[in-house]
Amino acid sequence: MRIGKGFQLLFLVFVVCGVFYPAIFAGINSVDDRRMFQDLALMIDKSPWTLFLPPPGFYYRPLLMLTFVVDYMLWGQEPSFYHLGNILIHAANACLIFLVTESLLKVGNEEGEPGPWPLLAGLLFAVHPIVTESVDWISGRTDLLGCFFVLLTTLAIVTASRRRNLGFVILGVVAMILAVMSKEIMVFFLPAGVFLLYRLSPATHGTAWCRRAATVFLSPFLLAGGLYFALRIQKYGLGAGFSEFLHRYDYGLFDTVRVFFKAFGFYVKKMFFPLPLNFAIVSASDTYVWVGIVAVAAMLFMLRRRLPGLDLVVVGFYLVFPGVLIALTNIAWTPLAERYVYLATVFLVMGLVHLLRDLSLSIRRETVVVGCLAVFLLPMTVVTVGRNFVWQDNARLYADTKTKSPEFAAMNNELAIALINAGDLKAAEKVLAEGKKKSASYPLLYINQARIYLERGEYDAARDEILKICHDKSSVNIEVLKMLARIDEIRFAKSADDGVMKQLLDTYRVLTFRKADPFYDYRYGQLLLKIGDRARALEHFKEAALRAPTGSHYKLAAVKLVSRLQQNRTE
Repeated sequence: MRIGKGFQLLFLVFVVCGVFYPAIFAGINSVDDRRMFQDLALMIDKSPWTLFLPPPGFYYRPLLMLTFVVDYMLWGQEPSFYHLGNILIHAANACLIFLVTESLLKVGNEEGEPGPWPLLAGLLFAVHPIVTESVDWISGRTDLLGCFFVLLTTLAIVTASRRRNLGFVILGVVAMILAVMSKEIMVFFLPAGVFLLYRLSPATHGTAWCRRAATVFLSPFLLAGGLYFALRIQKYGLGAGFSEFLHRYDYGLFDTVRVFFKAFGFYVKKMFFPLPLNFAIVSASDTYVWVGIVAVAAMLFMLRRRLPGLDLVVVGFYLVFPGVLIALTNIAWTPLAERYVYLATVFLVMGLVHLLRDLSLSIRRETVVVGCLAVFLLPMTVVTVGRNFVWQDNARLYADTKTKSPEFAAMNNELAIALINAGDLKAAEKVLAEGKKKSASYPLLYINQARIYLERGEYDAARDEILKICHDKSSVNIEVLKMLARIDEIRFAKSADDGVMKQLLDTYRVLTFRKADPFYDYRYGQLLLKIGDRARALEHFKEAALRAPTGSHYKLAAVKLVSRLQQNRTE
């Protein structure tokens, strides 16, 4: 009995929700998630259109941030709903893989039945262990959302190739624009899209049609890209963001080639065999250089064969390159990450399923091949479910990561944060001490040790801890200064000592000079007012009133103080 397409798609959604339901209870990850929630609180009062303006940094993800803003408006800071959103987008991606695979299997055989292969493709990707990081991490939504629109683009390209219809190419352009707005690195799919247009179009379409389709597909991005960079240069200057990008690249020619092949080989291996799963991958064996060389040779071989399944595998390998670029430039938290191959794995899975389907038909053993794949799904699902439970608890996740990346001091800090939040201060201190042995200059280790002292009421010890890393207030990490101000605020509230007041005033002076946060202007103004310096207090209240986010608790107070001080000046 043939199962209807609708029921198969519902089954895919059911499997994804069942496998990833532990993620709903995962809470907020201290890496990126917490900062993102803080940004949302400031962003909520701004016009949504401001999200689409070019930023000064590397990242341009307005559509991603828009989804978070909508979540924030609906659910506030309840993380379960953000996790549910990620799960549903992943389910949608699995369903799109089903539809794309079905459409691919009909290229050149419109009347043929795709059989169980689209469902198998969707399932293989849905429960692949490599996807857990993107799905379980709220901030990983950028890969999920970008992939969703790339799959829509792919579906449009495949349909356009089957029907020789430029209208579907235009739909693909729209979807591709949304993909780039979800994660800027999705622009790497443009050459792959053109490649698929040429490879999937039957010979009867002719090369002229392929050229027209490619022109329609690429032209909007050349125009939009030029406009984007013009606006960016006008607002931030020619080198904004890019100078830092180039500054981070410090490899010579030999090391560039070595790291390229090593990162490429590492990611190719990860797609086929993802274990061990690790949230913070900071190094890889040089053995992967040879894996990378073999993988590049395999790409060249597959390109010559001109088979749809092999073409999809080639696209999957090619989409690893953005992750390789990150490894070369060190612009991310870690040089390597499992989430960077979320999209690449999509095309690898679809290509392998296409090849296995062709093999099963040629040897007339479709039932056997399908059965083997179905059995293979079981261990994949077990690994993925187990990993989802690891992600459910920050302390468990960071302890696992620390074991797998023992040299990474930042993970000691994240584990300590989780332990502090759980109330295990003694264990947190031990982890922080280990981290300082690895990286004595890492400021967050000292900040969180000071946080432990504050929890115990040891305020002088907390200050001494911060001073170990705070040698020059004008250049020290801004978070160190913020913690120093917090400590001195508590000390001043306890003693009202003039010496503590002077220390506090000096810290706020530097914070306001470095434009850390308009709140510090407001607080500095209050202290200046307390010592009778009305003129300088007025300056800082003005700054706070001007820069404070709409709706912040101190903005109205700053405005009133500005008005009162100006009135007193005129009297």
